Amino acid sequence: MKAQSLIVIVHVADVDASIKYYTEVLGFTVDFKFGDYAGLIYNNVQLHLNGPTNQGIKKAPGSAHFWIDCDEIDTYYEFIRSKGANVVVPLENRIYGVRDCAVNDPDGNTIVFGMGIE
Repeated sequence: MKAQSLIVIVHVADVDASIKYYTEVLGFTVDFKFGDYAGLIYNNVQLHLNGPTNQGIKKAPGSAHFWIDCDEIDTYYEFIRSKGANVVVPLENRIYGVRDCAVNDPDGNTIVFGMGIE
């Protein structure tokens, strides 16, 4: 087996409110929406939002925490701050060799954006 890609499924309380935050604040675009389930993309990153009325596995909204590796983190950080991102960890260089920041979505799911530094 050769793994091809990974898609994080984030459980949310309100898919439409989450789509608005991820698109208008974080810069994702909607790939598809089917009922209470949606797919978002940002360049090579795919993310799915799973609402409470969608069938299948249920997880508590707000329990996700994931990292998105990116370039030009300073520019992106200023962009999302200007759009009103809920920054919970400001952008800084970390002792473990990355420059990153963390934001929460409306449900408290945490997304870390960062890049390696020399």
